[in-house]
Formats: sequence, C-alpha cells, structure tokens
Amino acid sequence: MPISNQLFKLAKTPIGGLIVGIAFGTPLSKLLPIKRVKETDKVLAFWHPKPFWEKHILLVPKKHIKSLDTLKDEDSEYIKEVYKVARDIVIELGWNETEYTILTNGGTRQEVNQIHFHLSSGKQLSH
Repeated sequence: MPISNQLFKLAKTPIGGLIVGIAFGTPLSKLLPIKRVKETDKVLAFWHPKPFWEKHILLVPKKHIKSLDTLKDEDSEYIKEVYKVARDIVIELGWNETEYTILTNGGTRQEVNQIHFHLSSGKQLSH
C-alpha cells in the first residue's frame, strides 16, 4: 500500500487527527508524500489522495483545529487564509470559468479530527 494511503488511514484514527494537525504546522510537512498545489505559512493545499470528484483538493490549516464547532476567535486568521488560498487556486486553475465547490464536514461526517476543506470541480466519482 502506498505511503499516502497509509497516512490517509492513520489520519482517520483519533490519534491520527491530532498528528495531522500538528504535522501540518511544522517543518515535517515537507516530508509528507502529497502533491502540493499551494502552501502559505498558515495553509497547505494538496490533491486529495483518494478523490471524490474529478478534481479534488484538500486545504488544511497549519494549526490543530479539531472542527468547525471548536473554532476559537484566534483561529479566524487560519480560516481566512484557507479562503484566500482557495480563491487563488480557483483562479489559477480556471475553475471560476466553469464550476467549483468548497465544503467542510462536521460531526460524524468528519472522518479526520482536523478541520479541513474540500475544494472540488467536475463530476463526483463513484466509490
């Protein structure tokens, strides 16, 4: 099994979500076997290792924030940066000329205990 799939499985575990949140905010993120799309000091965007749409990018804040309902006021700069990065990607990839969606899951729909956003375009893939 490729390392990216192993990391994806690990990220779905309770301890894995914490590791993901911490790892993305450190220099260790450079070692992750992902196809980066864009990176800032607060956000990492990369192609989803198991996409649900034809074009599927994940945007992850580089701070451990468990979920939308646990956001604190001081986390707003990270969420604001997610949307800035998403805007830049949409324009750079030309998705603003076609279609795109940005979403985040919560509650039991959130498989990884680290807030993250899905930026997608194209048809939904069947799994």
